[in-house]
Parts: sequence; C-alpha cells; structure tokens
Amino acid sequence: MIIVPKKLPLISKLNSEGCNLTDDRNVSLSPLKILIVNLMPEKEEAEADLYRALDVLDVPVEITLAKMSNLVYKHTPQEYMNTYYQDISEIMESGQDFDALIMNGAPFERFEYEEILYWKQLCVFFRWTDKHVKSSFLICWSAFARIYYDCGIHFKRNSFQWSGVYPHAVLDKTTELIDNSLSEILLPVSRPWYLSHDELAQVPDIQIVAESSVTGPGLMVAYGGRHIYAIGHPEYAPERIRFEYLRDCENGKNPMFPFNYFCDNDLNKQVNYSWKVCRDMIFSNWIHKYVKNL
Repeated sequence: MIIVPKKLPLISKLNSEGCNLTDDRNVSLSPLKILIVNLMPEKEEAEADLYRALDVLDVPVEITLAKMSNLVYKHTPQEYMNTYYQDISEIMESGQDFDALIMNGAPFERFEYEEILYWKQLCVFFRWTDKHVKSSFLICWSAFARIYYDCGIHFKRNSFQWSGVYPHAVLDKTTELIDNSLSEILLPVSRPWYLSHDELAQVPDIQIVAESSVTGPGLMVAYGGRHIYAIGHPEYAPERIRFEYLRDCENGKNPMFPFNYFCDNDLNKQVNYSWKVCRDMIFSNWIHKYVKNL
C-alpha cells in the first residue's frame, strides 16, 4: 500500500491499473516514510513511474513529495506543485526523519553543477539527508550530482544521447541489491553522460554492481547501502522512452533510435518491457535488504 498526499490526482488513474494507492493516512500504523524529491520536468509522469515501482513492496509506505524552494515551474502547473509538494526548506527545518529518499534528475547536461539555480540549496539538502535519511535511492542526474558532491568525480559527456535498454554485466555479487544468481541485468538509459569506471573504483566506499560496455557504470551501492546510485532508469514505465524519442523528433533534435526497445526494432510495434523484472528486484531489495535493516 502506498499512502500519498490528500486528493492526489494520480490515485484514481493508478488504482485503475491495479496499483494500491490511498490518501488515508490512518490506514496503517507503521508505514515506511519515503521522501521523494522529484526533479524531472514532467512531475506527474515521473511520480507515476515511482509509485508503480513501489507497488511491488509488501510493506506499506507513506510518501512525502518535496520541491526545491523558490522555483517557478515550466512543465507542471505551479498550483499542482504548491498543493501536493512540500517546500524542501520547510522539511529540513522541521527536523523530521525519513526511512528512505528517492531523488531523480532533470536533463542538465548542458550545465556544470555550480551553474544550476538550486545547486547550493541541493548541497545543504545532501548534508541534511546524512542525518535524517537512512538510505537514499538516487536516479540519473541526482546520482551524478551526489557522487560529485561527495567524491568530486565529474561526469563525462558522450557525443550523443544514448537511448534504449542496455545489458549491464553484474560485476559485484556481494551486495544484496541484485540476486547473486544473475550475471546480467537490463536497464533503460536516456542520457548523454557517463562516469569513469576507473575513477569510481578508486573510491573504497562505492561498489560498482552493474556496468554496461556501452554506457558505463549503471548501478552502484555506496556507504554500506546508505546510497544507491542508478545511473539508468529502472523505474521507467514501458512507454517512457517512446515518448522521449517522439518528443525529441518533433523538436528537431535527431535523436538516437532507441536500442533494444521496440519489438523487432519497429517503432510501430509494441515495446518490449524487458526491464520490469529488474525494476521489481532492485526496488524490493533496496527496501527489504537496506532500508529496513539500517
């Protein structure tokens, strides 16, 4: 069961899909408290992906949605943000603790970290999470940002944006994030940046769990499970990459045709939802093996 903010519009939509969402905060006496900092442009779509991923859990979770302070939003109505998202500065001032944090990331590939409007605010938030959050699941840009903040490791820029579903070899079977019987997992990738394996390997507290021979390290466990870094998008719904591809085509960006994504590599055919098993495994193991045990 996923307990979400009161009257959240997504409740009826996702319940019709079979997800178990409610806005009744008295329904469970002891849910895990999860803070979501949603930095993706299309807020509701990104939220829905995360709720679907969390729906695999057999424990109740209570969601708090957080937004960066003093921002004007372009892709989501400001009224929606003000109604359902709490200001991140107010959350930090409240001193409340959370079992887990999920943070995703916007496409900031054109900018250095320090050029981003809320970078200083984000650094303050990172420090706050060290004391008030048991385990953080950081997705795509937010994973790059946290690694840069903690370790000074900067992303590298590819000459084009990768798009599709890439095999990742399992390099470390000592973590509990991936079932140790697996030698490979599939992860959606939609980005033009990557991290150096050699630079990450020099940080003793970071374990590279899975890596693509094309797009680089894709899944890492750090600080004994306090941080999970997903440089891909295990949470993506099946149609998300199709949406991004068609959007970029309409905007004249000449995007890469998604790799290993459409059945028979045909845009007009069904998406091969090949990463769902991996998504369910990663989110379930993160909660049960790390969040609940820290």
